[in-house]
Amino acid sequence: MWHILGVGAIGMRWARKLKLAGEPVTLILRDEAKLREFVSAGSGIRYLSHVGEEFIPFPATSLNDPALRIENLLLCTKSYSLAAAYEAVVQKVVAGANLVLLCNGYGVQQRLGADASAFRVWAASTTSGANSAAPFHLTLAGDGRTELGPLNNLAKESVHPLLNLPRHTKSADIEATLWRKVAVNACINPITALYELKNGEVLNHPNAYERMESVAAEIEELAIALDKPLFETSLLKVAEDVCRTTAENLSSMLQDRQNRRASEIEHITGALLELASETNLTLPHNRQLLHEIRAIEAETLSPSDIGGK
Repeated sequence: MWHILGVGAIGMRWARKLKLAGEPVTLILRDEAKLREFVSAGSGIRYLSHVGEEFIPFPATSLNDPALRIENLLLCTKSYSLAAAYEAVVQKVVAGANLVLLCNGYGVQQRLGADASAFRVWAASTTSGANSAAPFHLTLAGDGRTELGPLNNLAKESVHPLLNLPRHTKSADIEATLWRKVAVNACINPITALYELKNGEVLNHPNAYERMESVAAEIEELAIALDKPLFETSLLKVAEDVCRTTAENLSSMLQDRQNRRASEIEHITGALLELASETNLTLPHNRQLLHEIRAIEAETLSPSDIGGK
């Protein structure tokens, strides 16, 4: 049995993947009010894709359920909520359970992997896209690949979970996978959010594309300074390819802006700037993007809603 905590776009996407693979799956809602909202929506999730619409029912419970016991858990929260989500659920998780972390950013996964030594902790990195405009509604936007790898010793000694799902593979080096993912995200997500563009539209927007070039060049300099290699080809080319293959996708950061939610900018661009502080690099183009996204959030969100600061 798999439990999913964090029923946003990624959580809903993986609920469907697990269900279609024949895996029992239960959603964990944060409280009784959210559980009632789910029941009012028909106790299921409505999925929209190029082939049509489908409604898939799921069992669900809340974090307050005294009978809740978890052996396999997908944590699909925002990066700035990951630690708090873990603390909220940890007493429900049995020793030796699989914890799979599916979130953006860099650093938060590794810290949790080190702290949660009683469990098998894994990180997953995916190129699958999905857009959620309303609770328990999801538009599927391309089925990419997912790499999975261990974050602590207990996981390293264990069999990889989820490899029965289509397009899921072992990562030979999950640290390197997460590093490459945050580099690509930093090239695309803040720019799509700032200019309010779909991924593919970045390539044809002169200002947006020029800024992506500058951001990618700085991150490549950082990778060299840290001796953390990225790709055999240029980071810019990889980012361009991602924009093309996910052309109709709305980045998670753009979805956050549209839905007036806190973004993960602090754990994407902010994480790179923190790493740059260990070098003599200042990453001015990345820093400017961070300031601009912060300014947008300061105008549209209450201080308590701004994540990761």
